[in-house]
Amino acid sequence: MTKQYKKQSQVPVNTLLQQLYPLYIKIFGIPEIGFQIRVLYFRQMLKKISVRPQAILDAGCGIGYYSMYLHKYFPQASITGCDIEKNKIRFCQRLARDRKIDGDIQFIPLNLESQTLKKNSYDLIVNIDVLEHLKYYKKAIRNFYQALKPKGFLYIHTPQTNQKRFFRSLTTWSHEGHAREGFVPSELMKLLEQSGFKVVFIKNTHGFFGALAWELNHLSLSNSFFLAGLLYPVLYLLARLDVLRENKTGLGISMLIQKK
Repeated sequence: MTKQYKKQSQVPVNTLLQQLYPLYIKIFGIPEIGFQIRVLYFRQMLKKISVRPQAILDAGCGIGYYSMYLHKYFPQASITGCDIEKNKIRFCQRLARDRKIDGDIQFIPLNLESQTLKKNSYDLIVNIDVLEHLKYYKKAIRNFYQALKPKGFLYIHTPQTNQKRFFRSLTTWSHEGHAREGFVPSELMKLLEQSGFKVVFIKNTHGFFGALAWELNHLSLSNSFFLAGLLYPVLYLLARLDVLRENKTGLGISMLIQKK
């Protein structure tokens, strides 16, 4: 996200809102539509996996949401979340302790571009909005391929290029942490196939409804947390519509692929 957005997002809230915020999160979830859309497509993908994975890697785990959801969805599996940022790993480890999450789940610091994953170790690798941050993303894809067991699955979600906006004020919006703003789906699919994968499922994400919801959420968050909170339930319904539709175009791409 832009520095301006980060600065505006740090506006303090009053004591009453601070007290109500945990209740709001419990009822509606994290009021950031981009995150929620990714979650919805992620859950849609899980239903398309034909096996029960025993070992799963959340490659670029961030705050650990997907790792912990995978732990709940596949309780028999060993879950590893990795991230290049050690502060995020410490946060995930502390969160797992605080929530008293039992079972085989761990969080480790790891650089997907320079550190080699152990061969034939995972049945499923999840990589959500990470590739666009990597300068040497092709190395990461090769790393995923050798780390997967035969017939193992890789799920990727990443932005697309040439994103169109509804609101002119967001035309020049960019993410300061991106090495690139996205990928052309056909080019990414070709690279994956050349790397030894076959495509199982592919879908445009953040289509008309999702993109509109994201922009309205972004603008409201930049101006007023109270307004963003009021709008969020409606925008979440738009997000759910986005997942149900077959989008002809989209701001992102959701891909489930399998090692041959």
